[in-house]
Amino acid sequence: MCPQPRLDDHRKDLPVNDAPRGTDNFDEQTVAGTRDRRAMLVAGLTGALATIAGAAKVSAAENDFTAAELDILRFAQRLELTARDLYDAAMAAGATGAVWEAMSEQHEAYAQSIAGLTGLSADSRNDEVYDALVGSFSSSAAAEAAYDLESAAAVTHIEVLGLLTHRPASQLVASIIAAESRHCVVLADLTGRGTDLTALLVNTASPILPA
Repeated sequence: MCPQPRLDDHRKDLPVNDAPRGTDNFDEQTVAGTRDRRAMLVAGLTGALATIAGAAKVSAAENDFTAAELDILRFAQRLELTARDLYDAAMAAGATGAVWEAMSEQHEAYAQSIAGLTGLSADSRNDEVYDALVGSFSSSAAAEAAYDLESAAAVTHIEVLGLLTHRPASQLVASIIAAESRHCVVLADLTGRGTDLTALLVNTASPILPA
């Protein structure tokens, strides 16, 4: 009975040049291909990192305030504090109901939100606007005056929004616009115009402009 051939027996019969190759015998073309693929991988990773870094710089730029934006937001903040003080004046003159206190507190909150975002102290109102409206807010026509103020504030902040590139500030101002538009609806109802679609949906007020 003949012994079964073993793998080593076959290897011994092979010519030297036909023996299976190890990794030390890779040809130059194989090595060059590996190097090319490695270079492409490194280049791809470098490009991806550069793209991420560039996006981060753009994002940071969007979150940096310009001097002009700070001035605009200071104006908006002072308008909110003016509205707060006008509602307080109306209550001091005898206006009753939860609406007046709620409106005052909300405008105070908007001013404080701008302060928190920008670092601007919420400590001064727009005296020119206050002096022009405090008489109406202290009269029996306070609700009408408040409706007119909220309408003007909403369109003013729409103008402010168009001047901003700072993303969080834009989002904050947009939320203030939405809230003041809702204030108009509440005040329209308070003045007996709750079913007047023009009063509810159309804002014909002019923006309040910096002096």
